[in-house]
Amino acid sequence: MSDKHSIDGRAGFLARLSALETVVLAGILLVALAGLMLVGKGFYMKAKSELSQVLLKRSFEAQLHGESDVKPWPWADFSTEAEITAPRIGQTAVVLSGASGEALAFGPARLANTPAPGEPGTSVIAAHRDTHFRWLKDVKPGDLLVITRKDGKNLTFRAGASRIARWDKSGINANAPGRNLVLATCWPFEATTQGPLRYIVNAELVTDAPLPKLSALERSVQQAVNSF
Repeated sequence: MSDKHSIDGRAGFLARLSALETVVLAGILLVALAGLMLVGKGFYMKAKSELSQVLLKRSFEAQLHGESDVKPWPWADFSTEAEITAPRIGQTAVVLSGASGEALAFGPARLANTPAPGEPGTSVIAAHRDTHFRWLKDVKPGDLLVITRKDGKNLTFRAGASRIARWDKSGINANAPGRNLVLATCWPFEATTQGPLRYIVNAELVTDAPLPKLSALERSVQQAVNSF
């Protein structure tokens, strides 16, 4: 009986609504449903991001132990090649090879037309601002950034000033003298759509060793910076 009265009550409530009130109520319900879907998508993206890093870390550790051609999962079209750590802010992420759309969905990736970290020139690592590089805004000048390569070599870079630039006017030179590291992501951080601006953190290798003559890289880095 109570269930029948409850149903009748809801029906009576809806019957008493004017046409305008009905439209307004429907709009509120649609907005609420859309909000739930967005929240669910946010949780899904976060869970996907964190779970993929677990699998990527296993793949990277296998490479450190001498295994070759290790894929994080069988259908992946990329592999792991390094791990980046920002000790002061307690952030770590596995870096992938090739900044393709698929790779960037799972972690930071080195742009393929830039040298590996620690090699002559400027190595560029890119990631999305809402997942793996959301902490980039917290990196301050003087912070240390530690790169562990798949060959087991550990490299320490010191962060310099950050800057904001258009993707096609980034000023990043893959052939620059020295051994440099650039971390890049979209900007502003709170935006929900991709725009032309990039947030760029420059860093230099901390070493007293003499640098060998720079080898030339043939392709430009600017077009690749537009992919994230």
